[in-house]
Amino acid sequence: MSRPISIANTQKSEPVASPTESLVKSIGAQQIVDSVCGSSPLKSYGRHISNNVRNELLPNTPEFQFSTYMHQGGKVLGQNTLYMFGTPPSCACAQENIPINNLSLHLNNMSLHLNSMNNNYLNPNWNAPSMFSLTSPLPSHSCTDIPIHQAPTLRVPVQCSSATDIFSPPSRESTSPDDLLSRYRSNPMKGLKLSDIRGQVIKFAKDQVGSRFIQQKLEFCDSKEKDAIFDEVVAHAPELVDDIFGNYVVQKFFEYGEEKHWARLVDAVVDRIPEYAFQMYACRVLQKALEKVSEPLQIKILARVRHVIHRCMKDQNGNHVIQKAIEKVSPPYVQFIVSTLLENPDTIYDMSVDPYGCRVVQRCLEHCIPQQTRPVIERIHERFDDIANNQYGNYVVQHVILHGSDADRMLIVNRVADNLFEFSTHKYSSNVIEKCLERGAINHKAMLVRAACSQPEGCMPIVVQMMKDQYANYVVQKMFDQVTSDQRRELILTVRSHIPVLRQFPHGKHILAKLDKYFQKQLVMNYGYSDMSGSH
Repeated sequence: MSRPISIANTQKSEPVASPTESLVKSIGAQQIVDSVCGSSPLKSYGRHISNNVRNELLPNTPEFQFSTYMHQGGKVLGQNTLYMFGTPPSCACAQENIPINNLSLHLNNMSLHLNSMNNNYLNPNWNAPSMFSLTSPLPSHSCTDIPIHQAPTLRVPVQCSSATDIFSPPSRESTSPDDLLSRYRSNPMKGLKLSDIRGQVIKFAKDQVGSRFIQQKLEFCDSKEKDAIFDEVVAHAPELVDDIFGNYVVQKFFEYGEEKHWARLVDAVVDRIPEYAFQMYACRVLQKALEKVSEPLQIKILARVRHVIHRCMKDQNGNHVIQKAIEKVSPPYVQFIVSTLLENPDTIYDMSVDPYGCRVVQRCLEHCIPQQTRPVIERIHERFDDIANNQYGNYVVQHVILHGSDADRMLIVNRVADNLFEFSTHKYSSNVIEKCLERGAINHKAMLVRAACSQPEGCMPIVVQMMKDQYANYVVQKMFDQVTSDQRRELILTVRSHIPVLRQFPHGKHILAKLDKYFQKQLVMNYGYSDMSGSH
């Protein structure tokens, strides 16, 4: 329940909030007040509304008296009227239960007074007569004998025929009957065709509903219907390409259009391609164009992208254009992208550890020919440790495992096996080891298992240490899932004597529970695992 409201004057005194101003604060009726009075009374005096936090007595002002109405007839307007118009909640009159049939007297008095007022409220020296003079008070509900706070006198701006007019909804501007888009939005017309919206194509394309209509029609309509609106689309293509809804219309023309449409669209936007590559919506149009158009048009687009290739690779939008070019354009025409990655020894590392550049390197490893990927992979091997331990670079190394040669995989497995514990306990390089176990050959897995079962002098076996670590324990689980039965047996023999110790660590307990589930029968049969069950 809101507290009484006062109006704070920024210069001298602090006038009290009018009922209308209180409504603005209490129920958000600013639009209603503006529509009735022309402008907000708050703007007229440069005042602001503040809450009377301590519920203090409010001062009198030389305006009309509102107190009699508040304490003898205010309750009839509703449960919250007293508080809405500024009466303190502690007043005893708030507990009065005045019958609703006494409403007419007070509303009539209010209406007569409001009809006689004008815009003199704009003059701060104007004193209005008393708004409510109850010549016939309600004796059975009189509050004059109850001590209450002194109610404020309030100033109300009025330009309405009755008191209830301030609650009328604001008027809406009527839409023109010739506005096809507005009529379609309110009542979609099933028989509407693309040829019917000529002259309003851009308006439709930039509207959410209208854009969806064009997209749906372009999927199934014939060439004649497409041609009916294509001239307008081409004429406004530069602005549609980067519009939140219009870009989808251009994409649909690339997807379902014909060669003649593609050529004109590319010509319309080609000069601004270096700019569009970095824009959220326009970059999607360029990707769709590279995906659908013929090779000569792809080359024409890439000729403009070449000028901003460095920036594109590390841009959150531009990198998608480069990725799509690598995927869809013939390798000879994307050689300039590979050359950019190799222009100096550190470029591959810089791109591999960048959140957007790493994606470009991955697409090169996936789609480029071996003559292009070989120098890239060699640069990755040169900075293997730094790249494998990086948040983004580890994905580049995983792509080398997936798309590189057997020699590349062997080189990576050798590097990992020599420092198995260090790599497996790292948050990111541990993912590289898991990928080696998933995609490696049997001999690669055997190298990793031997490294895990090795026992440094004076220490526990590497696999036991790994089972205690928050990251390396996942590598151990992957080992048990991916290795052969003989390799798995070797791991179990190494771990068996350390089971009591591993039970003390949460990650070790998790792996042992998994071993109990999958290998208990084999252990009981072959290794006397049941003898140790009492220690569990």
